Amino acid sequence: MQTKVVIIDDNPVTVRSLTSTIAWEERGCVVAGTATDGEMGRELVLRVRPDILLLDIQMPQMDGLEMLSQVRAAVPDCKVIIITGYDQFQYASRAIKLSVFDYILKPIRNEEVEEVVDRALEASRSHREQDRAVFGEQRLAAQAKLLSLMMNESRSGQNVHQMLRDSGLYAPCYVVLCAAPQESAQFSQPVLTAVDEALEGRGIRAVTAMLYDALLVYIMLEEEENWRAAVLAADAILREKLGGNVNVGVSRRMFSHHSIRQAYHQARQMLWEQTVSGGSRAAFFSEEEQHAGQDEAFSRMIRSIERLAEHADLSEESVSDAATTLVEIAGRQYSNLRALLSLYAMLLCKKFPSGNLQEVDREIGSGLFCSSEEEVRACLSRLCSAIRRGRQEQEKTEEAGSASLMTRSVLEYIRLHAAESLRLSDVADQFHINANYLSLLIKRQTGVTFHDHLLRAKMDIAHTLLADPRVRVSEVASAVGYSNYISFYNTFKRMEHMTPTEYRNRMVPAAMQEEEPQLPS
Repeated sequence: MQTKVVIIDDNPVTVRSLTSTIAWEERGCVVAGTATDGEMGRELVLRVRPDILLLDIQMPQMDGLEMLSQVRAAVPDCKVIIITGYDQFQYASRAIKLSVFDYILKPIRNEEVEEVVDRALEASRSHREQDRAVFGEQRLAAQAKLLSLMMNESRSGQNVHQMLRDSGLYAPCYVVLCAAPQESAQFSQPVLTAVDEALEGRGIRAVTAMLYDALLVYIMLEEEENWRAAVLAADAILREKLGGNVNVGVSRRMFSHHSIRQAYHQARQMLWEQTVSGGSRAAFFSEEEQHAGQDEAFSRMIRSIERLAEHADLSEESVSDAATTLVEIAGRQYSNLRALLSLYAMLLCKKFPSGNLQEVDREIGSGLFCSSEEEVRACLSRLCSAIRRGRQEQEKTEEAGSASLMTRSVLEYIRLHAAESLRLSDVADQFHINANYLSLLIKRQTGVTFHDHLLRAKMDIAHTLLADPRVRVSEVASAVGYSNYISFYNTFKRMEHMTPTEYRNRMVPAAMQEEEPQLPS
């Protein structure tokens, strides 16, 4: 991308000289426009939004500094180089207030112009790199919080509205897209970056994140906006940038910010159904028309899965029967097998609701890589075990009495806000309770400390971020609330029995872009 330069001077000879005798192209610059008075200059700057502005002070219509004062807010990062004479230093204080980069004194010498321009270019590029770094941190923080909301139920009183505003995720309504490749290929870092850039280029306000095998697109909308047009534009971008062989599921348009997880599940369900049934356009979720247009073979397949779930329990015998049936229905096609397994797992979770959503989600996610009956059986066995544990813990807390409602609410809050720098005192203040009492309450009723609950929630978010090839391993630490990488590294290794980089290599070995810092074992 070329650096845009604008030259404004009331002397046409000076303008021609600066335009033609400076090697702009060699410096990656283009002269985007010139003007010979302040009024023309103001309109030009507002239209072009230059990166570098060479500006004379004394001009007809409006002097250079007055013109600059009128446009400065529109071009805050523009490097302004003042062209002036020795007798005009009375303007210096005004120029300083307007953040002028440097002066060039008349008569103008090309060598001096080139030296000042080169310094301005270096400063501009450094500033852009800093902006990109800040934007990257903000984007990553938004991804972490979005994943928290997709992986956990939320309800009023949990500061979700403020969480969305703080991370730039708030909108009056939204829709979630879920995209996955038709084959077992993974999305690479350049491809995912191209999707982000294309969405931004089309003016689609969206945040993307990887969750298990799929790319999620959270599109923020105004109420009066044509949401289907935005979705179809995003779908076209996904198909273009992801290579065409991609399935896309779309949620309903949502207005409640406590429905983000529900929207994700709707989009995921439509993704699974499109994977099995085929199709070249995005599959929209509609409870009334969910099976409209499906062929009979596909409808029979879905009914078979629904009957299988209806008669299922959480026993190992049921697990074995389900694994055999799923493989038979899938016809040995891996993509169908994974989609049907995920659909069955979702129906099983609806039938046997459990409190440990993240552990259950993690086991469902592991099914997205199954390719044999044995692997399906192992996945379902782990899933049923996780559901049983969650239901047993729920029963224990329900038997514990009214205080358990407080504990469950606190644990939900921890899981939702784990990506923040959350402290026990913060949570205690949120629930208007003494911090020491809250700590004892959590430990007594769950057998696990507040700190360990928080670490587990942070690691669950870290797992999903590490599966995204756009995210450097070292960046995950700050995204989940750690102030330094070594603390995150040590915690991850202790809890997962592998380093963050080892986990990344398991998930996206071909997409590794950054080497992990070498730390002692």
